[in-house]
Amino acid sequence: MGFYDLKEIPDYELKEPFYVEGKKWTSRFNYELEKPENHRESVTIYDVTLRDGDQTPDSAFKEDERVRIADQLAALKVPRIEAGMPMVSKAVENAMRTIAKRGYKDTKVYAFTRAAEVDIDLALDIGVDGVVIEYTVNPIFIKHAYQKTPAEMIDMLTGAINKAKAGGLDVAFMGWDWFRAPLEFTTAVMDELVARTKLDGVVIVDTFGCATPDVVYEMFKIMKERYPGLRLEFHGHNDIGCGVANCLAAMWGGAEVLHTAMNGMGERCGNVPTEELATLLEIHKGIDTKMDLSQIALTCELVSKMSNVPFYDTKPIMGTRMMKMEPGVAMDVTWKLENNDKFYCTNSFVSVTPSVFGRKEDVKFVLGKSSGKNSIRLIASYNGINDLTDEEVDKLTDMVVEEGLVTKHLVSDAMFLDFIASIRETK
Repeated sequence: MGFYDLKEIPDYELKEPFYVEGKKWTSRFNYELEKPENHRESVTIYDVTLRDGDQTPDSAFKEDERVRIADQLAALKVPRIEAGMPMVSKAVENAMRTIAKRGYKDTKVYAFTRAAEVDIDLALDIGVDGVVIEYTVNPIFIKHAYQKTPAEMIDMLTGAINKAKAGGLDVAFMGWDWFRAPLEFTTAVMDELVARTKLDGVVIVDTFGCATPDVVYEMFKIMKERYPGLRLEFHGHNDIGCGVANCLAAMWGGAEVLHTAMNGMGERCGNVPTEELATLLEIHKGIDTKMDLSQIALTCELVSKMSNVPFYDTKPIMGTRMMKMEPGVAMDVTWKLENNDKFYCTNSFVSVTPSVFGRKEDVKFVLGKSSGKNSIRLIASYNGINDLTDEEVDKLTDMVVEEGLVTKHLVSDAMFLDFIASIRETK
């Protein structure tokens, strides 16, 4: 017997890991079609809100705000945070000293430094757990802007790395503008650093957000094979909208640490948003980040207020439009599912329940230009009205659609209830 001959559609079980009642209904293929070699049990998120995020134009964190944000990132249980670049200002340095003394249970504190021993001395004095030492790997910049020879560059980097290691710090080298540098140049630099230091990790950086996921994947595969004992990290920007996808590609290629910033803060189009990547990894891929997702909304809101950078309407996780559902088709299905006694499920039209990441409001069905008859019935029932006649539903549908088209806005519950009152008064 073929599909055509079946008397009814088969029931396909909704089950973990892709379905959890009241929490999520994501794609089963995120798990079932995942290549075994791509599977990861866990990954470490390294939040750079207080350093790279602080480079967002028209935004600035005061000293006490930096400490408050660090405390909230620790409440979110971000495994590693970059507390700042202490040489930038006394305000940054002072905040970093306070943050380092907190002794967070689940969060390590890092400093961002130049390849200069004076920076390493300051980081050691502040008492951070580790450092990320930055220097470009773009040969054009090194030769024509910094005017360094290969020996001068390597001596400078090894001096800073070895000093930090001697001080007991975890050390990663950040080679920025990696994806616009020739591979033969970056590997030549890394061969020297691996031979001359006890470097813990290397941060491969898409500084100008120009790499695509396939390329990021291949780069990490190459680096993992060439330096199997080195921790690989990815730091990417979102200029062409590939930030989150590039993080996945880096992870599949061998990255153990992914750099992010709350609300996608950062220069130009920003960094990969911490809240988006954490939700993607935990909820949609079942990868342990050790983070407390219920703290996401509070952390996003705090950073937004202190940075004076609001959420845009369609912002994943925190946008206002994420909480609104207008299409008549969606509301028709919802009405029919809610009014049957044979099948029950949650998350029909949202893959993750907003409370998972700490949002107090729920997704709301709204009326407007796209509403249909069961949209009317559904919203009426949510307002305690379950006795609309078919004639009333027809009239209300026309009124709501016309109002939505004329005003180019949604129809509020108050206006909808007024519509109901008006048609009943005319009877």
